Amino acid sequence: MENKKKPGIDEKKKNSKIKKAPSYRQNTDPKHSVFGAPKSPEWKFQLAYDHRNDEGVSAFSFFRKDQRGKTIFFSVLDNSFDRTNQYRVQQISGGMSLFPFNDDDRYQIDIGTTYDKIKDSTLDNLTLFSRFTWRPNKSLWMRVGFEHYDGHFLEHSENSYGESSLSSCYFATKYKLGFLSPIAVYGRGNLNGVENNRFGGGTLLKGPHGTFLFGGHIKSTDETENVSTFAIGRWAPFRPDGLPSGIFIWKYKDDYDFQLGGIFFGRRNNFVRPAAIGMITGMFISNMTLRVNSHLRRKRLMTVSESYQDADISIFYVHLNQQITPTSKVGFSVIQFYKLFTNINFWIFKEPVIGVFYNIETNPTVNFSPVNQTEFEDETEKFWSFHIGTKIFKKFMINIISEPSRSRWIIAVSYLISKS
Repeated sequence: MENKKKPGIDEKKKNSKIKKAPSYRQNTDPKHSVFGAPKSPEWKFQLAYDHRNDEGVSAFSFFRKDQRGKTIFFSVLDNSFDRTNQYRVQQISGGMSLFPFNDDDRYQIDIGTTYDKIKDSTLDNLTLFSRFTWRPNKSLWMRVGFEHYDGHFLEHSENSYGESSLSSCYFATKYKLGFLSPIAVYGRGNLNGVENNRFGGGTLLKGPHGTFLFGGHIKSTDETENVSTFAIGRWAPFRPDGLPSGIFIWKYKDDYDFQLGGIFFGRRNNFVRPAAIGMITGMFISNMTLRVNSHLRRKRLMTVSESYQDADISIFYVHLNQQITPTSKVGFSVIQFYKLFTNINFWIFKEPVIGVFYNIETNPTVNFSPVNQTEFEDETEKFWSFHIGTKIFKKFMINIISEPSRSRWIIAVSYLISKS
């Protein structure tokens, strides 16, 4: 007699071994083929106060977030520094992501603006940001963008303001060929009437176990604007494997050196493939854009960001060094350590976080002399800062940052609205 296995047993064992695909792969609806099936939005509202040296910055901000990320973001600040950190302003910023064609993921428009009213003057600044992204299929990605800035800079030698006008338009495309993803960019910039054409390309290589490597270069009409970008790291799988993920990005040109790194540990590890690829692509394309617009492109308007919520343990490293005169530079270096206690739920407190930061800042100081009139000297400051925070009643969040040696402290209270 032929042995017959009980129907369904082998199939159940087989199915139990199949790993569940991420939401954007499970969805068969082309409208939601990029970010996954729709989910209930989360709203976050934040009131914050930043106090330093008898001066304070008041801020109100909020965002709406769903499976597509932040689709609405807004902030109002009083007595804040402008985006170039030169003078105090009253500022309003906002933007949104739109999907105008049948609410389809594949057609995305991002717009935003920042308006500054310079304090103790009648002058103002205006920044505009826009881009359109088209994803016709899983392999091809294209983007066009336009940014503009009309504003003022501080003339230290005369203690007055000068005018500045910047604009940038660009086109970028990327195509996936197996483990290779080449990307090409072309754009034009205008600085106070002077045109500058830029073009370049790069390649993202996908390695084993989620590892990746990227290299790219952009050449400009103004050779001092030629810039190279490199990145290396590992993204986390959607099903945590217990191994850390991380990234290191380096952007370099003759008068500018920028480095960004992060390493993430724990079962909560949101540095997955889409996040890593988006970060690398964004950093490379940002070479074609305006630096004063980075907050709008990254949708980061909160006084205290939520970056630490993406992993149980996070370590960040940021370094910037920019030459402003032949003998002077401006920049900073910071190492940030965060520990998020995801399993703690005590009384009204949930998921507390602690952070320790080591900071180095370099700023030029102006000295006047009868011979050379104006001289710049670099002044370096080193200091520690500390961060504590927690959720309260699952709806509120409080974060406090302290810099004891600088008599600076920041307090931010957030309110969360979510159906999950």
